[in-house]
Amino acid sequence: MRLFLLIAALAIAGCGSGGDGKSLAQGKALLAGGKYEAAAAELAKATAQDRNSMDAWLSLGDAYRGMKRYDDALSAYVAAKKIDRHSIVPHLAHAKVQVDLGHVELATTELNLVVEMDPKNLEALILLGRVSQMPAKQPDGTSGVSKASLERAELNLQAASTLAPDNADVKAELAAVRAKLAELGKK
Repeated sequence: MRLFLLIAALAIAGCGSGGDGKSLAQGKALLAGGKYEAAAAELAKATAQDRNSMDAWLSLGDAYRGMKRYDDALSAYVAAKKIDRHSIVPHLAHAKVQVDLGHVELATTELNLVVEMDPKNLEALILLGRVSQMPAKQPDGTSGVSKASLERAELNLQAASTLAPDNADVKAELAAVRAKLAELGKK
């Protein structure tokens, strides 16, 4: 009898935390169709059904990002990071929101962590190269792009070029940063 009660209790507990995945599948389909509000509603259900589903949290963050509800997107990505702090996916998603918000320093910190965890992550290297070219607050209080930031961008894009020498995005970004550095050299 005790064994039966234990099995029944485990079955009931499992139903509450795992869910059936229907909300996640529906939410992802809505997200793929660009229906961000409906997707967010389904994906919120999915995270309630399974609080440990990184996929649900990441997808929910993507839905919020699509609606430009950046604080909610960041919260969802932080929840995903808590599930597996060694996964680069939520860190990369978090960095993209920081880029959307123009938070250069926060995006750079997050992207540096991704590159530290996975030095061959092409997407992170390219994004880090782009972020390093964004205007940021300078020591003198002005906003702009320093030579050091452009040199960092060049280094990251060179690393990306080594990984993917035929990648058109990498070639274009590297050419742009080198042109900016050449222009600075003329001054």
